[in-house]
Amino acid sequence: MKVSYSRAKGRVSSHCITWVYRKKRHRKFFRRRIDAILFKHEKESEFGIDENQQIENQVVFHFLAEINEHLQKISDRLHTIEKSAEENQRMLLAMQKPAAPKILRVSEASKVLRVSSRKLYYLLEKGVFKRYKLPHTRTTFIKLEEVEKALGSKGIDALIE
Repeated sequence: MKVSYSRAKGRVSSHCITWVYRKKRHRKFFRRRIDAILFKHEKESEFGIDENQQIENQVVFHFLAEINEHLQKISDRLHTIEKSAEENQRMLLAMQKPAAPKILRVSEASKVLRVSSRKLYYLLEKGVFKRYKLPHTRTTFIKLEEVEKALGSKGIDALIE
C-alpha cells in the first residue's frame, strides 16, 4: 500500500493525498500543505507503513515556514500602514492654512493705545498702521502685532515721525 502526496496546480485545494485501499483509489484535497502532510502521516500510521522519522522534521519545517509567511505578511502590512500614515501627515501639513492675522477694530485699538479713534484714523491716513478690511463688512481693522509694536515704542508721537 502506498500513500502519496502531490500538488495539483490550478485547484482551489491544491494539495492532494492519494492512497489505494481494497483495490480502490482514494483522494483527498487540502488547502494547506501542512494539513496534507499531517493527513498523510495519519494514513501511513493507520495502514502500518514503516514510520519515517522525517515526518516530524517536515511538520516542524512547514510550521516554521507558515509562521514566517504570516510574519512577512504582517510586516508588509505594517510597512504600508506606516507609509500611508507618513503620507497623510505630509498632506495634512500641506493643507494647513497659515494662521489668520489677529486684528482689532479701530475702536478697540484706540482703547488699547489710549488715544482717540479720530487720532487713530489720522495715523491710518499717515501710513503708520496698515488698514485691513474684511469683504463682508465696512469696518476698518488694524493688526494686533502693529498695535503691540506701537505700545512697545516710546509713544504714539514717536511713530508719526
